[in-house]
Amino acid sequence: MKKLLILLLIDILGVSSFAQSHTEQIDKIMRAFHDVGQFSGTVLVAEHGKIIYENGFGNASMEWNIPNAPDTKFMLGSLSKQFTAMLVLQLVDKGLIELNKTISVYLPYYPKNTGSKITVRQLLNHTSGIPDIMNLPDFDEKYAAKHFTTKELLGNFDDLPLDFEPGTRFNYSNSGYNVLAAIIEETTGKTYGAVLKEFITEPLNMKNTGYAPSISVISNLANAYLWAPLDGYIHPGYFDNSISKGSGGIYSTVDDLFKWDQALYTDILVPETLRNKMMEPNKNGYGFGFWISQWENPTTKKPLTFVEHGGANAGFVTEILRSVDDKNTIILLSNTNEAKLNFIKYRIRSVLYERPYDLPEKSVKNIVAEVLKEEGIEAAKSKYSELKKEQLDLYGEGEFIFEFSQLGYSLFLSGHMDEAIEIYKMNAVSFPNSAKVFDDLGEAYMFNGSKELAIKYYSKSLELDNSNLRIKTMLTKLKNIK
Repeated sequence: MKKLLILLLIDILGVSSFAQSHTEQIDKIMRAFHDVGQFSGTVLVAEHGKIIYENGFGNASMEWNIPNAPDTKFMLGSLSKQFTAMLVLQLVDKGLIELNKTISVYLPYYPKNTGSKITVRQLLNHTSGIPDIMNLPDFDEKYAAKHFTTKELLGNFDDLPLDFEPGTRFNYSNSGYNVLAAIIEETTGKTYGAVLKEFITEPLNMKNTGYAPSISVISNLANAYLWAPLDGYIHPGYFDNSISKGSGGIYSTVDDLFKWDQALYTDILVPETLRNKMMEPNKNGYGFGFWISQWENPTTKKPLTFVEHGGANAGFVTEILRSVDDKNTIILLSNTNEAKLNFIKYRIRSVLYERPYDLPEKSVKNIVAEVLKEEGIEAAKSKYSELKKEQLDLYGEGEFIFEFSQLGYSLFLSGHMDEAIEIYKMNAVSFPNSAKVFDDLGEAYMFNGSKELAIKYYSKSLELDNSNLRIKTMLTKLKNIK
């Protein structure tokens, strides 16, 4: 009954909202997300190739109260992969790379036992089987803050066993795009950043876009922030961009990304036959640097092709959603990890296609965080139990678990380990069949120096999900510690 009433209310709100212009509705959505702390950054929306909304929210610098604006630059994270894919296709167009040739053809230093089996195409669509360096158990301590040359970067994973035989499965791998960056550099004799500039940003007049080492001083680049439940916002730990060359490391603005979006409808970068390869879904709906999906136009009932990609990197989160059939585009760039970009983009899409939508409310984790800050952990536990009874059906089990996994992780990152463990324990007691909750608890105890408890909860997680290679590795390491 409650769900029916909610849906009726949404439908009523949706119908009444159609009296407003699309621009007004999008502005209402963006302000609502900003007001509940779920968006700080910039947004651009285009309808049929024309910009109908562009704005900034929150601060690019919280320290200096400098607001975000359309010309504010943001690190793109994995949204960068589409640029790497395009550079590869441009080199294909020039006859310097072939999609079905292997790594070994282009990188003589790459181990031949795997390099001779993996094609450029498989790197592009994440079917290479190369393990993702960012999923390695000791990534944060061993790799994240260290500077690597391109060859050194590949040396961190090129001798690891493949996750599967190339071409047989899908596994999203940042490392695969690191290899693509190396191939681009080896083929051209130039740095990745120089090729990006020569092949894409200069031809498209994208003056506010580039690849930058972390030591670079970039004008108008936003600072990134992590939400700290008991402290407000904090700066993320240092992350060196060299670890994400090809898979991330590019900065841009919403205006420059719109130029990129529009160029993808033309032959200015590559011919249509090659552009289409980016948008052809392979395993798991991934093309070359884009996820591809079909969505039915609710008015015409005809399928629309959407291509999209998000990114996240040390406090920055980004998203681009493109409807290639009617040139509708949503670009979202944020400098806090609290931004709910998936929720925002689909509400904006509802506006563009005359569908009902609801406005955001304060999330359950934020409600519990406020109680924790003001009244302590016991009151927070009571509020958690109350919200679980009231909101679980609305959120769904997976999303509810994730909310409090995020809360615990935010407490952990901001130095409140005792409170983080209590939150994780609440999740574990409430959802004893979830591998995720015991993974969280095992990790917390590991970093807290409680070896036996870490082993206990990692083992419990593995019982529930035996496919987690990271946990298997962590258990081996923990058991070998004297």
